[in-house]
Amino acid sequence: MPEPLLVLLVAFLLDLLLGEPPNPFHLTVWIGKFAEATERPLRKAVREEKIAGILFTLLTLAFFLFLVILTTKLVSGVGWLYVLVSSLILKMTFAFNSMFGHILPVMRYLDSDLERARRALSLVVRRDTSSLDEALVASGAIETVAEGFVDGFLSPIFYYLLFGLPGAVAYRVINTLDSMVGYKDERYRHFGWFSAKLDTVANYVPARLASVLFVLSAFILRKDWREAISSTNRYHSATESKNGGWPMSTMAGSLRVRLEKVGSYVLGEEYELPSPKDIRGSLEIFSAAAILTLLLSSLLITAGGWVRGASLV
Repeated sequence: MPEPLLVLLVAFLLDLLLGEPPNPFHLTVWIGKFAEATERPLRKAVREEKIAGILFTLLTLAFFLFLVILTTKLVSGVGWLYVLVSSLILKMTFAFNSMFGHILPVMRYLDSDLERARRALSLVVRRDTSSLDEALVASGAIETVAEGFVDGFLSPIFYYLLFGLPGAVAYRVINTLDSMVGYKDERYRHFGWFSAKLDTVANYVPARLASVLFVLSAFILRKDWREAISSTNRYHSATESKNGGWPMSTMAGSLRVRLEKVGSYVLGEEYELPSPKDIRGSLEIFSAAAILTLLLSSLLITAGGWVRGASLV
């Protein structure tokens, strides 16, 4: 088995068995702490906010790329240790198991306790959930599953295939910084501009690949794959995000449900309102698409070295 494929499969197995590591050992947490430590000094040193934001992003990327290359270099002489360390790092760039940990409580509470369902949803979305009705809570959960497949699973693996472990880590840095500073508020409108744009560029291809994988998954699961294609064509540009509309509109069509963020967009307005069973359906599509991603990645790695080694050593 090619080493890059072994790293990928072990990373996925670690995710299934162990889930997310404790915060003190999690790559995303380290990225966040590094970003918090560097934002204020850069703002003081560079008066132009856009320039400061660009330097902020590039500095964070450079630091973590150096860290991952150095780490894998140090263990490269011991085969099993190299695979284990690389797998642990790769696992921290994507999340499969945790999606279920976040979304299943929303689905369960929605049947009996709307307030608890709202609180559970508030942990994974930016919108105010305090006044959402049952259908809007279900919609928020399904949208999270659809978008989360892109930035939480497919994109890290896509960049792993292209650039090895540094590619996956670079994507995780970009996506984490976007979630921290990519807001259009007064504080981050200019400082977070570069991080937000970089995240949009990084997710451009994976978001569209996700739609293809969702259609294939709908076909395999005997859901409405034809409507998934039709819905994608009609609604992929209905969101402000250039990427988010693709997986969400495909998911809406696959399940034939209306997805809505009040005041922002409606996807599949002609479909029925979503219910808890539709949340389960979205997780089924998420799972099938993840398995397809791993199968296609395995074929690409085996067929011709899409991955330039698990690290740049």
